[in-house]
Amino acid sequence: MIGTKILFLEDDTLYQETIKEFLEEEEFIVDTCTDGEEFLNKIFENVYDLYILDINVPKIDGMKILKILKEYNDNTMKLVLTSTQNSLINSFKIGCDDFLNKRCDIDELLLRIKMLIRRAYKAHKEYILLGNNIKYDLFNKKIYKNEHSIKLEIRSLLILDYLIKRRGEYVSNNELENKTYSTNTNSKSDVIRYHIWHLRKILGKNLIESKKSFGYRLKLEENNIF
Repeated sequence: MIGTKILFLEDDTLYQETIKEFLEEEEFIVDTCTDGEEFLNKIFENVYDLYILDINVPKIDGMKILKILKEYNDNTMKLVLTSTQNSLINSFKIGCDDFLNKRCDIDELLLRIKMLIRRAYKAHKEYILLGNNIKYDLFNKKIYKNEHSIKLEIRSLLILDYLIKRRGEYVSNNELENKTYSTNTNSKSDVIRYHIWHLRKILGKNLIESKKSFGYRLKLEENNIF
């Protein structure tokens, strides 16, 4: 299943289920966990677009989780959602991207989530134009050409998604592997090259350029983001 994938760390199972159901109604894909160890196991096995974390959770608390993510340069967006008092400043110091109290209105939570996802793509709205009447839906991770959906292999789509986030910059094979494959996956750079070839075939050979020793770069004008 393709779409914006969220990992939600919360030990109050009733609250967790309430938020999960709400976000799934908004067409997000939501995995859940109830303690810090389970959270780390999940990110070892999967790639996510957003982490939502409570602070006061068993085994490894949210603050330690944020420190671990910072040490490993995990640039996935991080939203702290907690009722723990006096945790706002420390959460931002350690590396969260946004902070909300659990008593917030659920519609505000949705707005903050969408804001963080758009920030990850450096976009103000929900689509990016790739040229030739092709646009990319950030939240649903879908490509449309002349308003018709284009099917891509899942891995090719995730590689394109990451290149869009890093558009204008060269991204190495190793970085593409690390950011689009889970940590426990054995992958090879030859596989990345195949997916780049596949994307060029579908979207046009000039959209993605390569440079030896630097990697791949998606060429997009900033006025293509809306």
